[in-house]
Amino acid sequence: MLRTPDEVVWALLTYTDWWQPTTSSVIQVAGAKRSGNGHSDGLPEGLAATIHVRAELASRMSRLDDRDRVLLYLWYVRQLAVSDIAKAIKASRRHCFRLRATAVRRIVELGEPDRAA
Repeated sequence: MLRTPDEVVWALLTYTDWWQPTTSSVIQVAGAKRSGNGHSDGLPEGLAATIHVRAELASRMSRLDDRDRVLLYLWYVRQLAVSDIAKAIKASRRHCFRLRATAVRRIVELGEPDRAA
């Protein structure tokens, strides 16, 4: 799990599939069945099956520095334009691409037992 940059990017992008803009929560509350969204148990489809991936991603993200976490959040969750991300973190657009690649590689490395320490 999260052994390659592609798996990390998938996990980051999948977060937006579960995010609930109206509640800011991954758990949908009150009236899920009545609202016609098809989530009778209150959980968005696919969430329960991949909760371990989310937990691992959260654990590894917590060990990144603040700038990297903000960059990944803006890039994958908020899905801002690179120019907006560059302004937010006070870096050039080109440097944002390098920082993103480095942060994703770092998340992969944090899962490797010999490198995590």
